[in-house]
Amino acid sequence: MVNVLPNGHLLVTGEKQIGVNQHVDVLRFSGTVDPRLMQAGNIVNSTQVANVRLESKGRGAQAEAQTVGWLTRFFFSFLPF
Repeated sequence: MVNVLPNGHLLVTGEKQIGVNQHVDVLRFSGTVDPRLMQAGNIVNSTQVANVRLESKGRGAQAEAQTVGWLTRFFFSFLPF
């Protein structure tokens, strides 16, 4: 839990990092939960999370290979398509 909203709902976040070889994938999750829906062990059904935001990022050789270089971005700024 990160914060309690004025209506009593909880702002929750989480992060998971998965490393394979020289590559790390990071998955970040956030959303709001009605505390009345929480089960024992602070468990809540994924269908009960509102305003969900997911962010996935990668670090390492694979992520760098998918990044557009500065020279390519420069030429893209002049192309209409």
